[in-house]
Amino acid sequence: MLAALRKEKIKSILFNQKEVSVSALAAHFEVSEETIRRDLTSMEGEGILVRKHGGAIMADKVLGDMATNHLLHNVFVENKEKIAAVCRPFIQAKDCLFFDSSTTAYQVCKDMPDVELTVLTNSLSIMNLLAQREKINLIAVGGTMLKNKDCFIGRSAINFLSLFHVDKAFLSCRSLSMTDGITEANESIAEVKQTVVEHANRVFLIADYSKFGKASFTRVCGFDRINDIVTDKPLSPQWQTFAQEHGIRLWNPESPFIDDV
Repeated sequence: MLAALRKEKIKSILFNQKEVSVSALAAHFEVSEETIRRDLTSMEGEGILVRKHGGAIMADKVLGDMATNHLLHNVFVENKEKIAAVCRPFIQAKDCLFFDSSTTAYQVCKDMPDVELTVLTNSLSIMNLLAQREKINLIAVGGTMLKNKDCFIGRSAINFLSLFHVDKAFLSCRSLSMTDGITEANESIAEVKQTVVEHANRVFLIADYSKFGKASFTRVCGFDRINDIVTDKPLSPQWQTFAQEHGIRLWNPESPFIDDV
């Protein structure tokens, strides 16, 4: 196999898994580990990945550049399904809910019970999904179309959202860190989420483990605005302590469901 083709395949694996090991790639492509190391060194020079001991992780900027919703619907699916399963009991009949334009929120909507709900969303994908649900009162948030994210943003969207108050908001993010709070790569997407946070009784942050401990371009809010964080796996003791100090409930597939709110 030509080196250029092999590197393209490595990029695809990396995008789906976020990290790779030299030994696993060598076995997969049936080449020496030294050949894989040369490939990874070359790809690091191109800004595609960051080398680490025994392998590599995808560079944050590459994930941002590649991450259209069309692609993200088909990657990290298992992580999103786990988060959706954890969120399901929190969605109850008569709730008024907001879902953002993330593919994680889409998965939550796909998995949620077929009960009487009012749903606001600026996600075109979620609008199309929920338009088929007879019991759901769907309120579409319009505005300027951001095509690579299948969502509506801008002043019109923000003004419209300001007219409503929701029981629960389900929001994802690009990154979150203890020092920088909740951050996004796109300022316009962040502005929509900022508006929703101010008009929700309870805010669920839905994020897989890989987003923790990082910061992106623009701030959405601090942890004082987050009530619950739902992840695909248990967080570190440091994050558990941090969440407790900020009055945030943590949920993952191993958490017992006890909802007294």
